[in-house]
Amino acid sequence: MLTFLILCLLVGAVVGFLAGLFGIGGGLVIVPTLVYLLPIMGVPEPLLMSTALGTSFATIVITGFSSAQRHHKLGNVVWKAVKILAPSIMVSVFICGFFIGKLDRDISSKLFACLVVYLAVKMVLSIKPKSHKKIKPLTTLSSIIGGILIGIASSAAGIGGGGFIVPFLTSRGIDMKKAIGSSAFCGMLLGTSGMFSFMLGGLGNPSMPEYSLGYIYLPAVVGITTTSFFTSKLGANATAKLPVTTLKKGFAVLLIAIAINMFLK
Repeated sequence: MLTFLILCLLVGAVVGFLAGLFGIGGGLVIVPTLVYLLPIMGVPEPLLMSTALGTSFATIVITGFSSAQRHHKLGNVVWKAVKILAPSIMVSVFICGFFIGKLDRDISSKLFACLVVYLAVKMVLSIKPKSHKKIKPLTTLSSIIGGILIGIASSAAGIGGGGFIVPFLTSRGIDMKKAIGSSAFCGMLLGTSGMFSFMLGGLGNPSMPEYSLGYIYLPAVVGITTTSFFTSKLGANATAKLPVTTLKKGFAVLLIAIAINMFLK
């Protein structure tokens, strides 16, 4: 248990910084890491992906809160953009979580890998903006549709949705830094919805080890969030100082590295 907690502390330090820097919940790093670590603690093979996803959402709540709080102080949360988008995402994630939690591990793993590749490609293409590209308005309808689609994808990947929310908001004319801050706020609420969905979906499952709450393994949540809560603030501060192009390049490199790692395994 001690070794497991130490590894979770290290993972939390990394994902917290990335969460604050890019407006993501850290699930892109947490999920594949937990799939590797959870068997040590007795999580059975068929439930690995569901437990990794549920635990990831639980950590996103705390990490996202810390990141969102800092971005709010920096003035990076666009409230008119998130007032419709955030509730749409929450409802979508909650409903989809029940279905994703029941999927076979191989299917959910492949879904995760495909989504990471999609995010990597999308961010690479967005690094060099097209001057003739028309900015789409952020309407109530586009926020609802976008929120539903983001919620579905986030449920399958166990992420805070930053990889989908940030490109969605920037394509609607919102500045990159403000899109990241708004994404951090949406990610916190998304994580809360996903956490309850996977918790209820796995409640009473006799195959889960001690200290589990549904498909959430609590020691992993404690270990990861103990460090991520603090390092997410450092990442948010870095966002305010780094240029937009650097942020986009960094985000793209991060996603590509994770995608390659997933396919190699």
